[in-house]
Amino acid sequence: MGIKDQFQDKANELKDQAQHAANRGRDESRERGQQGREPGREPGREQGRERGGQERERGQQGRRPAPDPMDELRDERDRFQS
Repeated sequence: MGIKDQFQDKANELKDQAQHAANRGRDESRERGQQGREPGREPGREQGRERGGQERERGQQGRRPAPDPMDELRDERDRFQS
């Protein structure tokens, strides 16, 4: 067996390991996704519905637009001109 064959065998072995790891990760993520969809897995959301409260999407409450930096510059300029 030549050096080239040894390198090719090692490359094939590493490729197989990577494919197995990717498949394992995909299977595990699919299982975690299925567990999250089962009823009773998210008690916080269920309790909100039982009490008649409205659910809000994460990050949607209390949003305000960012202040405009130009407004601050105009305020400073007006203050010094007066």
